[in-house]
Amino acid sequence: MQLKTNRDGLTLALALAITAPTDDKARDALALAEEFAAACTASDIRKAKRDALRHVKNDTWQGVQL
Repeated sequence: MQLKTNRDGLTLALALAITAPTDDKARDALALAEEFAAACTASDIRKAKRDALRHVKNDTWQGVQL
């Protein structure tokens, strides 16, 4: 996944947090998500949450590790 916007980064970080194999990795991903969220609008944050859940549910993101 190529990151073009802060929303893209937030979406990916949230998906990583959801699927993280350990609590430590989930915390790392959430910290990253907070950084991206700080640069996003409220609307972008809502959309990123929706998109992250959709990507995880449909398994449409691959090959990215934190």
